[in-house]
Amino acid sequence: MKLIKSMLAISSLTLPMLSQAAIPYQNEEYQFTQPNGEVLSVFLNGNTYYAEQRTQSGALLVFDKSLKGMAYAKVSDDGTHLVSTGELASELHTTQGNLVQLKTVKQQGLSKEAIGALVEQKQQELMPALESPLMTRMQTSSVNTQISGQVKGLTIIIDFPDERGTITKSQVERFLNERNYTEFGNAQSVRGYFLEVSGEKLDYTNTVTAYYTAKKNKAYYADSSLSSTVRSQELIKEALDWLEYQQGFNFSTLTTNGSGQIRGLNIFYAGNSDSAWSKGLWPHMARLSPRFCADGVCTDRYQITDMRASLSIGTFVHESGHLITNWPDLYDYDGSSEGSVASYGVMGFGAIGTTNKFRPTPPVAHFRAIAGWDTVTELNPAVNANAPTGRLSHTSGSHASYKWTNPSNSNEAFYIEAIHKSGQNLEQPGQGLAIWHVDSRGNNSNEWYPYIQMEHADGNRDPEYDRNRGDSTDLYNVNGEFNSVLPNALTSRGTNALWWNGSDSGLSISGISDPAKTISFTVDSSVIEPPKGDVYKGTLSNGAQQIQPNGSWFQYGGGQIKLDLTGPNSADFDLKLERWQGGAWQQVAISETPTSVESISYNATSGYYRIIVYSYSGAGDYTLVVNK
Repeated sequence: MKLIKSMLAISSLTLPMLSQAAIPYQNEEYQFTQPNGEVLSVFLNGNTYYAEQRTQSGALLVFDKSLKGMAYAKVSDDGTHLVSTGELASELHTTQGNLVQLKTVKQQGLSKEAIGALVEQKQQELMPALESPLMTRMQTSSVNTQISGQVKGLTIIIDFPDERGTITKSQVERFLNERNYTEFGNAQSVRGYFLEVSGEKLDYTNTVTAYYTAKKNKAYYADSSLSSTVRSQELIKEALDWLEYQQGFNFSTLTTNGSGQIRGLNIFYAGNSDSAWSKGLWPHMARLSPRFCADGVCTDRYQITDMRASLSIGTFVHESGHLITNWPDLYDYDGSSEGSVASYGVMGFGAIGTTNKFRPTPPVAHFRAIAGWDTVTELNPAVNANAPTGRLSHTSGSHASYKWTNPSNSNEAFYIEAIHKSGQNLEQPGQGLAIWHVDSRGNNSNEWYPYIQMEHADGNRDPEYDRNRGDSTDLYNVNGEFNSVLPNALTSRGTNALWWNGSDSGLSISGISDPAKTISFTVDSSVIEPPKGDVYKGTLSNGAQQIQPNGSWFQYGGGQIKLDLTGPNSADFDLKLERWQGGAWQQVAISETPTSVESISYNATSGYYRIIVYSYSGAGDYTLVVNK
């Protein structure tokens, strides 16, 4: 394995990561015109990285380049991807001269493992070398950036010689910028959303251009034989050149990040995408390459989407969460679950439902806090000697929240807030007391150790098990309790007040009042002695291995590294320590007893290290304690 090509001269390790961004789909319908002229309804479930495409009757579809249309699909012989059957799809068959609907049962798709591999491949295609999977697993300060005041983005509207825009510039301006906005069924504008959820601290507006008419007809850019980043980026560069050289636009009027890159670059084009999923002009977010620079600023990421016949703010708001605030997605890219936050937050599925696309749910308390929008009260007496205790209350939408921080890991905490189905929370799946378990070391494609986990009051973990996208029993109410053993005592899957290393956080919540705008509850605080060392938990199958910490590596300045592994009595788990040297990972220490109890004590020099836990035989859970 190459470690980002010799660590990209090491300096790239300090660069902020790109919060991974993908547009989510929930049974989203789009129309695709087949070569024979039939307009086929295609239904999508998934995201930008992988989406399952089906006919209305349940048959799997893929775009077939040779047929130049959507074909029926089947799972490849090796089970890794979908392949065309060579037959153009059609939902209409003729019987004795009459058109009838073709009926089928839902066809079996790819395994979760195969989808996960395709997601990783797509991420690598959409992100440049600096954002390899290794880099994007590292949570950095870029996500924690506070943002307030006036932020100015740019929205370019585009039409084509053969398809002119029907939604006017003034309609787009109102959609983005008007304070009191209700057109197209929306409850507010994009600006109105961010003003509301930030408590008026963020005023995000967009400069909207006049229509730029593309150089070529729409079909050229919508070519479904090409990836969505090919002709889309050609079109965007055309429009940017037009703005600079023909319109004399001053790009320095736009808000930039600390690197002089434009925060909000948005492209709306006329009509529908007229492309297959992830092809041609399919809506997406990516980094413009090569970048465009003018007036002392440069482009970075962009989002591009079709205007269709009407506008809804949901997807635009979700993607602005990436562009403007650097928030990551909170749903599972590989499709093995619906994540944990599910529809309870805008960076989950809280902006794409049939009603909440017009009134997206707010960002979860943690995102509002790191943006600097909420007043946060620390409840853990081990962190705040003046922490309040006893009977407390919280009001939904009050731009405040409670926090219980892990004293041995400042990146891990529980956030507590009331959610009432009113105002910006009107489209939430339920109401009551929400508890979020946050740890920046988590990964949202691991439903059992995500960045943000919702502690579900019913203990069912329905979104994690792919049963739903959140329901009315997920929030705590009058009979709910939250402590180290309730609602359940599972140490690796929640729902409880345990830290991810399995130790008791000391947080205990009881006496929760009925769901209402303001909810009261009792906090019984106790100081818990933090465990010594960093604790990592995992599960191995027979013959498998895992890399720690959390699938990545760590930089160490030198000194003693002490590793202690405990696993199941019925298995033989072993332990290795590796160092990056000579352009590869080299073993520097190993412990291989015939048991699952292993220990390494190694006097390390300065460098980059990783830990391998592997099964010589047997399977089960393990705990690894690292002291440095």
